[in-house]
Amino acid sequence: MNVGGSSPGGKSSKLTSKFDNKRSSAQENYPKVPPVPEGNAWKTIEHTKPRTSEKPTLRPLNGNRHSPPSAAANSRRHVYETPAKPNSLYKQSLLPPDQRDPALVEVEANKGKSFLKAQYKPGWIIRGLLHEQDYNATSTGSNITVTDRFRSDTKFGPVYTKYRKMIVLAMFEDHYLAIPLFTHNGNGLAYKSRPDEFIGIKDHRARAEEGILQQSRHEPLVTEAINSGIHLFDVKSTAHVTYALSRKYDLPVILEGQLTKSSINRLIRLFNQFAPTELKDRQGKVIH
Repeated sequence: MNVGGSSPGGKSSKLTSKFDNKRSSAQENYPKVPPVPEGNAWKTIEHTKPRTSEKPTLRPLNGNRHSPPSAAANSRRHVYETPAKPNSLYKQSLLPPDQRDPALVEVEANKGKSFLKAQYKPGWIIRGLLHEQDYNATSTGSNITVTDRFRSDTKFGPVYTKYRKMIVLAMFEDHYLAIPLFTHNGNGLAYKSRPDEFIGIKDHRARAEEGILQQSRHEPLVTEAINSGIHLFDVKSTAHVTYALSRKYDLPVILEGQLTKSSINRLIRLFNQFAPTELKDRQGKVIH
């Protein structure tokens, strides 16, 4: 009898062989760790549990568990790392004078507001934005003042934008007609080939000794009331009667004042004189 041992063909030998077979089978269920390629910054963490359908967890060699920052996070980094810079969201009057954008200062000063259709009246003098396409630089007949300050480049070509004084002429269902005022760079009608298409305007606040500057055969229009804070109208200002503009009611404007009743009636009659009533030939005969 062997105590504490077993013969090669004994029971103990059979048990050992049985356990060895189970251990070999269990090892096959564990994932095999592939070798780390040379120069690879990542390595596979050894598993301590049987293989599953999940992919192995990857971890940087430097031990940092966080992934690189996203594009959104990178885009917000400048908010925390760099000081805020003035832009169009800032109120220009709150910025130091040397940091103010002249164009934005003008926008802020001319912001205006929208008026209801029922509030509009013929003879109102308003100020609003007027956008015009570039006339291949300026031609003799152009009303555009060419300066970089008023120019905006678009994919359709340059556009000039200025705040214009306008006189409300007539109202319709969803828009109104307005006659714009121009000074033509302070030259008035000196270089206009058809000055009779224009009519001057007289600011009633001007001193009597300044008189009335009549630049065409039409007697100038006269203002009746001007709101406070509005500068005196330039004596070279003229309304371009044949250059009527169509504008929506919801566009913001500044109400500067209004014309006298007799002035707006004269402007309407003058506009109707230029408006065609019938189709005519070059000899003035009606074409039927």
